[in-house]
Amino acid sequence: MINLLAVDDEMINLMIIDESLSDKGFTVVKARDGEEAFQILSSDSTAFHAIILDRLMPKMDGIELLKKIKRSEKYKDIPVIFQTAMSSVTDMTEGLDAGAFYYLTKPYSRTLLVRIVQTAVEHFIKLQRAKEDLHKGMGALRHMLTGEFRIRSIRESHELAPLLANACPDPERVLTGIMEILNNAIEHGNLGISYQEKSELHDNDKLMEEIFRRLDTPEFKDKFVKITFEKNDHHIEIRVSDQGKGFDWQRYLSVEAMTKNAFKTHGRGIFMARKLSFDDLSYTDEGRTAVIRIDLSDKKGNLLTDFQE
Repeated sequence: MINLLAVDDEMINLMIIDESLSDKGFTVVKARDGEEAFQILSSDSTAFHAIILDRLMPKMDGIELLKKIKRSEKYKDIPVIFQTAMSSVTDMTEGLDAGAFYYLTKPYSRTLLVRIVQTAVEHFIKLQRAKEDLHKGMGALRHMLTGEFRIRSIRESHELAPLLANACPDPERVLTGIMEILNNAIEHGNLGISYQEKSELHDNDKLMEEIFRRLDTPEFKDKFVKITFEKNDHHIEIRVSDQGKGFDWQRYLSVEAMTKNAFKTHGRGIFMARKLSFDDLSYTDEGRTAVIRIDLSDKKGNLLTDFQE
């Protein structure tokens, strides 16, 4: 059962959300303000897969609730879909900085609502599965100094991501970003799926089918992604190199691109990876190689906790 928490002070909006999503098999729990929503999160035994959150509400507004959710170890991974009539870059940046990963601008269509919710839920489920692998006895990987890996498929990327994350001081922080960079190298790099193609495939629930199809074709079947891992006394560097045509990576790391893609089902992954998962992310070789940096000490030079044995 897929459970959603919808938070809006307008009952008519809650009814529309409930009707639109219940028809697609989702169970919607409703709250009229931020305080009620957090009480439901705190006291209810229901495990929520996504939260649809209004910006302007009495008692506790959307931004305040969003920040409270993201500060909680228990709830911080739940994707938050921010619905708002405020669409300025400043307002959107505030929401993104607080932890919103999806945006809906009122008024929006039911089709878009369903599509965004499905994307959010898929993201959450994949992340939870990957996190389960973080706790399967791979702690010894924190002693790894160098490593080289090759992958071809999304399945292989999901197997490798927890391994690489476990070699870092804060595995849960970097896991999402590593998954995003590996998937990006396969989908957009090696398999040549463009932004527009991914949008159309995702809208028609054909993305994975197309990925499997391309992996079997002569043009793509021998391509692989090379990953190198190096750790020194100061930081970890992970390089992810694909065999594609490259891309204009700077477009996707700008705040302007992030706010533009905040209303879409994809296109903001590498921005969020750099912002939330890594200390730095850049690209070389015309966009074919991602260079990830993860610091091993804080700004004062103190070794990060998880490496203090």
